[in-house]
This record gives sequence, structure tokens and C-alpha cells, in this order.
Amino acid sequence: MKSSKLLTEIGLRLAGKDLLLRSLKITVAAALLLLATLATLGEVSRINTDALSTWHQHLAAILFICLCLCAAYLLLRKSVDPVAEVYCPRCTALGGHTRAPDSRTSVSPLAWHLGGFLLSIFYSGSKQERFQCRECGEFFHSHTAISRGYRLLFVLFVALIINYVWTDISEIFTE
Repeated sequence: MKSSKLLTEIGLRLAGKDLLLRSLKITVAAALLLLATLATLGEVSRINTDALSTWHQHLAAILFICLCLCAAYLLLRKSVDPVAEVYCPRCTALGGHTRAPDSRTSVSPLAWHLGGFLLSIFYSGSKQERFQCRECGEFFHSHTAISRGYRLLFVLFVALIINYVWTDISEIFTE
């Protein structure tokens, strides 16, 4: 009797934490969508009024808008089992694999140096995870749906950084 009350209380606490986390994700995603909308309106206004703006400026705005929209999508999408889409390269068994411990570091010093906290998080999330097959016991690395989303954010953020560096270099040589 006492254990069922304890299990019920634990279930209610977990449901409360899930609700809080979900509401936080929705709030952040709404802020990102609002930011993307404002950036889009600003870009449309810039296109209509400033004919002398360079393609670097337009590309930076487009990359920033894409980054905001992709991050909002990752926060709002329905949570799925990330292991369900993983298949073993040896026996091609689909899903049900167990995650294996990985000894690699989670933060890349180079990503931290070049892009700061966000680039480091996007890089860490985009790496392949290590699994052990449920059928043959083979250890292998594979991307999950979440790591593919983070890889897209990583590529967009790197493109944004490269665009800013390219803009600065082109301004130096055109003066």
C-alpha cells in the first residue's frame, strides 16, 4: 500500500517536471520564431530600401533566420525514440540497440575557440553515438535523429561564422 503511494507520488513529480520542461521548450521556441520573424521583416525592409547592401549581409540574415527556425523545430518536434531508426551495419538489425559508453570528450576545444559556447554545443550534439547491436553484439557508431538536427545547426552556424569572416576580409581588400 505504501509503495503504491510512493510510486504515484514519483509519477506525479516526473509528470510535473515534464510539463515544466515542455513549457520551457515552447517558450524558447516561440522566442526563436519571433526573432526569425523580426529578422525576416528586417531583411525584407532592407531589400526594399537599401539597394547598396552586399550579398554578404543578405546571406548572414538568411543563415540567421534558418538557424532560428531549425532550433525552434528541434524544440517543438514530437519526441521520438532516437534509437528506433538506428540499424547495425553488420547484421542490419533495426532498432532496439543499447547505447554503449563512449570515451570521447563531449566538448571540442577547437569548436569552443572558434565559435564559443553555441558552436561547441552544436558540435557535441552532432557527433555519432556509440551503440551495441541487440542481435550480433557488434559495437558501432551511428547518427540519430537528434544528432542529424544538431549537425544541421552546426553547419548553419559554421556558415554564419565563415560569412562574417569573409565579409570582414572583403571589406579590408576593397578599401
